[in-house]
Amino acid sequence: MNLTGKTITGRRSHNEDAFCVFSGNGRVFAAVSDGMGGHAAGETASRLSIDTVKSQLANAEPISESALSLAFSEANRSVWEASQSDPALSGMGATLVAAVPFPACFLAANVGDSRLYLYHDGTIRQISHDHSYVAQLVRYGIITSAEAKTHPSRNLITRAIGTEPDVKTDLFSSEWEPGDILLLCSDGLSGSIDDERMCDILKGRTDLDAACEALISCAFENGSTDNITVVLLENTEAAK
Repeated sequence: MNLTGKTITGRRSHNEDAFCVFSGNGRVFAAVSDGMGGHAAGETASRLSIDTVKSQLANAEPISESALSLAFSEANRSVWEASQSDPALSGMGATLVAAVPFPACFLAANVGDSRLYLYHDGTIRQISHDHSYVAQLVRYGIITSAEAKTHPSRNLITRAIGTEPDVKTDLFSSEWEPGDILLLCSDGLSGSIDDERMCDILKGRTDLDAACEALISCAFENGSTDNITVVLLENTEAAK
């Protein structure tokens, strides 16, 4: 597997995004989190989410859907308990998306609106489901996907890590092939460039680091006012 990731503060005064890419002990995984609740609280929520998932998955044997679900539950517990123990952190929460790739398939999970995409054979599609108010409106046919990008309530999250004692996690599994790429990102990217542009950048990549840089630069140049985080995982397994 080839993997890389980067986060930038962008036009914000501080960065409430966090991510990890892990490769070791015979396992590979990645995660992205976007914190909310104000400066210290948002940074704390995203970092707790990432650190907990990393600790859980680095020691899971094996990494399965149940292990991934448990990692998200533990992340939720960590953020919730921290928010209850410190008034300065009250009400904090975070989005969280993670992917665990294997040679022929991958597992994934998400809570919130940080996203996972699969790039395959010159096309890209979103794997995760946004837990947001505008995503619900789109699903019900009340607004279009294009209208969702400028809707005044587009930042309203309907499910998050750490805002309640328990959280429901969406789990996914899918096949993928050599040359395919998993893209994990915060809404600083997905809210500023469309799927077609993401696909063009990945299609024209010279290497994975360059593609990561190009995605972030494109979002920033398109006027993103949020922190921007991108993680890429490429399937480099030889075709069977």
